[in-house]
Formats: sequence, C-alpha cells, structure tokens
Amino acid sequence: MPDSPVQRTSRPWLSILIPVYRVERYLHACVESVLAQCDRDVEVLLLDDGSPDRSGDIAVELALTHPQTVRTIRHATNGGLSAARNALVAEARGDYLWHLDSDDVLLPGAVARLREVVATHSPDLVMCDFRVLRNGPAWRQWLRRERHCSSFDGVSGRVECDRSQLVAGLMRMRRMHAWTKIARRKVWRRVHFPEGRSLMQDMAVMPGLVSATQTYIHVDEPWVGYRQHGESALASPSDAKIGHVLETLKDLRQGLDHLDALDQEAAFAMDYFALRTFAWIARKLPAGDGPSALDHACRSTFRELFPAGCASVLSGCRARRWYLRGARLHRSLQRRRWV
Repeated sequence: MPDSPVQRTSRPWLSILIPVYRVERYLHACVESVLAQCDRDVEVLLLDDGSPDRSGDIAVELALTHPQTVRTIRHATNGGLSAARNALVAEARGDYLWHLDSDDVLLPGAVARLREVVATHSPDLVMCDFRVLRNGPAWRQWLRRERHCSSFDGVSGRVECDRSQLVAGLMRMRRMHAWTKIARRKVWRRVHFPEGRSLMQDMAVMPGLVSATQTYIHVDEPWVGYRQHGESALASPSDAKIGHVLETLKDLRQGLDHLDALDQEAAFAMDYFALRTFAWIARKLPAGDGPSALDHACRSTFRELFPAGCASVLSGCRARRWYLRGARLHRSLQRRRWV
C-alpha cells in the first residue's frame, strides 16, 4: 500500500520507478539525480522492499521533502527485485514508465531529452544508452572508463516498427537492462517480471516487451549512470543464481519463438545470444572431478534449447567471419562436454 499518497490534478507524463533495498549509500544520489531535472509532471515512486538498513527511512525523508513529486510504497518483508518492479508498475500513474535501480543515477538532461523524444514521436518504447560509473581511486576510474555503452545494435534516432530488427538489435548488443527501456504504461503492464529469481530477471521480460511494442526508437545517448561495484548480483554468481539464469534463458527463447514472423537474422541473433550465455555459465562453473547436478541441469537445458546441436550457429559465425568468436564458444562448451 502507498505510504505517502500525493493528490494530483492531472496524470504525470512520466513515472520513474525505483526499488529500494540495502542502498543507504546510494539512494540520496540516485533520487537527487532525478529530482534535479524533474517538475510536477513527473512522479518518482520509491518502494522500500523490507530493507534492513536505513534505506526505507531515507525514502520517507525524500517523500516528505518533495511531497509533490516523490511517493513511497513499503513491503513489510523483502520480496526481491522482480516483485518490487511488478508492484511499482501496478502503482505507477505516468503515461510512460522508467525503471531505475537505486544504486544508479540519471545523467543530466536525460528527462528533458526523453520528453523531447516523446513529444516528437510518441513511440511505445524508447531505448537509451548508459555510462558506467566505477568505484575506487580516480586514477583507476580514468584507466577503466567507459564513456558510452550502447543498449541496441540497430538504427538510432528514427521510429521503427520492425520486430525482427528490434529482437536482433537487442540480442546482438546483449544489454537487456530494464532501466534502458522506457515504455508506455500499457506496455509495461503487459509484462511480468519473474519473481523468486535473483539474476537476469530483465532478460525474461524482453519477449513480452517486444510483443507489446508497436513502435520503438533508440536514442544513441547515455541517459543512465550505471554504478558497477562488488555488491552487484553478477559479482558472485552462485549455483542458485546460475539455475535462475537457465530458467530465464528458457523463458527468453520460448517467448521469442512465439513471436510471429521473425526473420533469419533475428533467429541467428537469438541463438548466438543463448550460446554466449551458455559459454559464460561454462566459465563460471567450478572445475571438479565429475559432473555436478548443476552441470547436468546445464547440459539438459542446452539440449532443450538446441536439440539439433549448435553447428548451425557456429556455421553462422564462420559465414560472418567471426572465426575467433566461434572457436571460443565451441571451446568453452566442449570443455564441459555440452557439445
């Protein structure tokens, strides 16, 4: 239930949805980066997901300080990121919804540029890029800086409606974060984040997002500052997390298979993405004397998704002159005896 209802005379054009859990070090910077570029036509919705630190108190303080913009919701117990995002979508009132992780920030000018794109094109889906924010000494951040990370490999700056191009562009770039996908409320409400999983939940909702989207545009500009640190879920993938990745990979593949009339390039991009994910899992699995239960699960899922094997994908790599990429994929999978 909402803790801080705000009486509005009109619907906001944008809702920025921020799940809050154990982020007392980052939450102020996150919300202030949003408030610095918003007016009363934007709502900021914070969900305290049973956080054990002061994050929930900070969220309430921000709502009291900015009552016309910030609203808070509270879950008594932690339900996980997917449950938080589902609850935020259900509560949001904006015409467009933008997910933002509470340890990240919006870069200056992001909201103004989004409003300009929406006013000009009115697409169902807007995809933006991001910039990596690294912790540590300034000299190390300078050496490892990434100025601009793209979220889409395809046409930019123009409204499109070709779902094959949308799928191919998402799969080729392999960056399916929810926070680089700003969509109409009716689009996000047709999507359900898989609850109970702790890794790569965003990947599972991409088929639903694509299916609900009629028009889309990619803006070749970084609007989100992504904070990379050792506390992220990818920093320490456990057996349970890898199991969640397998489930998500099946959801992604099955969901995309149900989309109508995807062309060969989209189908190859989807298979290549799946194969790369299996190769990543293969590198994360510990070496042992014999196959583990997780290794058996990986092999079973691999054969479910590639019943005829992956020769056609490797052949596609050679046709594109991706000789080194294909060789690395095959070596990683062969090492685990999955191929």
